[in-house]
Amino acid sequence: MSVTGTQPRIAILAALPREVAPLVRNWPAPVVSRREGTSVWESDRAIVVCAGMGRARVSRALELAESHGPLRSVISVGYAGALRKGMRIDGVYWPSIVIDGQTGERFACEDGQGVLVTADHVVGRDEKPKLATQWNADLVDMEAATVARLAKIRALPFRTVRAISDPVDDNLPDLSRFTDVRGGFQSASFAMYVALHPWLIPTTVRLGKQSARASQAIAAALLQFLGQAE
Repeated sequence: MSVTGTQPRIAILAALPREVAPLVRNWPAPVVSRREGTSVWESDRAIVVCAGMGRARVSRALELAESHGPLRSVISVGYAGALRKGMRIDGVYWPSIVIDGQTGERFACEDGQGVLVTADHVVGRDEKPKLATQWNADLVDMEAATVARLAKIRALPFRTVRAISDPVDDNLPDLSRFTDVRGGFQSASFAMYVALHPWLIPTTVRLGKQSARASQAIAAALLQFLGQAE
């Protein structure tokens, strides 16, 4: 059931449903399109859209949010990789600057501190120090710069909130090979790959636990923000 109304709402855009699962746990049931690979949750104050990983998919997410009524602001949310030591897994980060690592464009956020750089692929351990130095960045993700650019075009206030799923020293497998054409993550294929490469099991288990903690942290931060938003 739609909760659309005349009052502008906050659009909360994430790549994957598990990134926002704790936030929307008690919201009305989502509208899910398996054909498009999208999920939409609505409340009186906000609309949450997940449309997959990558630039094209997050553009689709914003289009879906707009199709459900006027927006007052946009928040890009989700996991990020740490580019510096000492960043907490259960910490929440609201960067003040987002940089497109492909073009060098810089986007200012409404509030926050620190720098997030958006890459076009999953960044591994060996590449992280290079990104940190090149952009003086603290975090890396795959979508925030695109959302920032689209929000700027629409003259909508923009923020991003991130929680760390992989610390700076984690050596992740190449997760991009498990992304389907709609930006979704093929969990079954990844599980089979790990089963055939058992030395990845400890890293995979750790990543799962870290991602769950990151989702909880994101939810807590957004619930507090939504409670404060007027």
